[in-house]
Amino acid sequence: MRLLLLLSFVALTGCVKQQAVQSGLTDAGVRTPVARCMAAEMADRLSVAQLRKLSRAKARDGERTENLTIADYVERARRVGDPEVIAVTGAAAAYCSATR
Repeated sequence: MRLLLLLSFVALTGCVKQQAVQSGLTDAGVRTPVARCMAAEMADRLSVAQLRKLSRAKARDGERTENLTIADYVERARRVGDPEVIAVTGAAAAYCSATR
């Protein structure tokens, strides 16, 4: 019974994390279908600390804030300075843009 409760909690926590990542991506200007796909990839592969860093990579003056291209979003991810964040974000963006 405890194992079942633990597994349910872990699944729920993962779902909440994925929803938060998706919301952050759409708020940053990523199209919703791409953001949904990217969130599934990123929530599993990045830590909460890494996701927080990424959430601080805001648009600079003159940059797009809607319908970002892969290059736009990956450029913002580079500002974080974490190679794993850059790699995971770039891979998720490329995969999800190609399949959506």
